[in-house]
Amino acid sequence: MEILRRTFLRWAGLAALPAAAARIPEARVYECQYRARATVLMLSVPLLRRDEVGSGYFRMAESLEAGKRELRLEFGAGSIPARAAGLNRLGIFEERIVESGSLLESAHYFGFMTASNEKDLHEAQAALRRGGSGSFSAIQGRIERGRVSNLLLRVGGLTVGDWTKREVLTTEIRARLSAAGEAPATNSTRDEELCPPFLYAVSRAMRSTAETFGQRFVHNGKLHHLESERQRCAEPGVSELLGRIQDGGRKELSTFRLWYATDHPEQGPLRFEFRPRSFLRLTFERV
Repeated sequence: MEILRRTFLRWAGLAALPAAAARIPEARVYECQYRARATVLMLSVPLLRRDEVGSGYFRMAESLEAGKRELRLEFGAGSIPARAAGLNRLGIFEERIVESGSLLESAHYFGFMTASNEKDLHEAQAALRRGGSGSFSAIQGRIERGRVSNLLLRVGGLTVGDWTKREVLTTEIRARLSAAGEAPATNSTRDEELCPPFLYAVSRAMRSTAETFGQRFVHNGKLHHLESERQRCAEPGVSELLGRIQDGGRKELSTFRLWYATDHPEQGPLRFEFRPRSFLRLTFERV
């Protein structure tokens, strides 16, 4: 579940992305808000459920210029400590995609999340007693011309506010990444040139009309695989998607489910759920 947990990241300050992030006129913009429900599990059996333990949002902005399509995807979420037994976790992820025709020309990404290593319920309870650490994992990179540049940085010593203070935190983490220098580049093979980052890969899976869809994507400078399949959904006009995330060797890392308006996948999920830890299931409902 590490990929989804890391991807549980995002927002504000897109102008601070690498040079290619300059704003251009936006033809379409969709934004939606979510509220989160947490279910604590023991051997996959629900033990405790609490509503409104956090919130999040998704934003998509699309524009066309000089025959190219620019797509900006943003997702972020955070806990509400007063509703989450004092747990203060947040993350942000954003991507900027440039397409030339049907081909991916370039991609830039940025994100961060609260550093946390709890592997079981006991460790999670210990983390609650310790409180916030002010430490984050931050990432920034680009994909273009068959090369992947990726910078992963541990950022510590920050004042941890709650989810409502994310813009201040975003600005500080961007500054730390900038001070760390240029992201190291690695060569990719010829056919890896079109591999997108994660949010864009999920977006393509939602737009696909096929019963199954496979897409390689880049995360933390490494190749991963997204395999998805449509599920039967009783809600009229709604599609359900089951996604499986695998590493480069096709070992399954995590799964997720999401529901979206069949005719408007670009507007983002109506609902989605995943398990960032074996003992925890998070469900996000659009407000």
